[in-house]
Amino acid sequence: MIEERETMEARIIEKQAFNVVGMTLETLLRDEREQRNIPKLFETFEQRITEVKNRKNDHSIGIFIDPPNYNHETDKFRWIAGVEVLNGNDIPDGMELYTFPANAYVCTTYKGPSDATYRAYDFLYKWVNESEDYELADTYGIEQYLGSDEAGTQFMDLMFPVKIIKG
Repeated sequence: MIEERETMEARIIEKQAFNVVGMTLETLLRDEREQRNIPKLFETFEQRITEVKNRKNDHSIGIFIDPPNYNHETDKFRWIAGVEVLNGNDIPDGMELYTFPANAYVCTTYKGPSDATYRAYDFLYKWVNESEDYELADTYGIEQYLGSDEAGTQFMDLMFPVKIIKG
């Protein structure tokens, strides 16, 4: 069987400015690996997604936001479990509105077990680090959940904002 990482491809997409309404948490990476609070946050959000009245679609979205000069051993990052919305009206209690600018993104589609999504992260970070044309444009990334099948295979687009390296 071919390893999933070998079948991933990077593509550049343009995404218009967008809004997300969701629930957030701040955590250290090592704490997340031990406590698995992000899946718990998503479960809670999924139970409340219908409270978000102006959804653009019903696909959950996960967004990490790292602080500047992020050190994964000492710095907390923010995680948003949410959904894209048409506007910032009527935000349910316990949720927040986030706005992201129009940007180019490097994107890959992950297909595999939910506990191995790190492969998509490894793939994209490696792609950016080896790119002669692009670099990261910001300190966040987006997981767009596309569903899963009966066998438990998860389908997800992972996107990092990028900009062209000025030569």
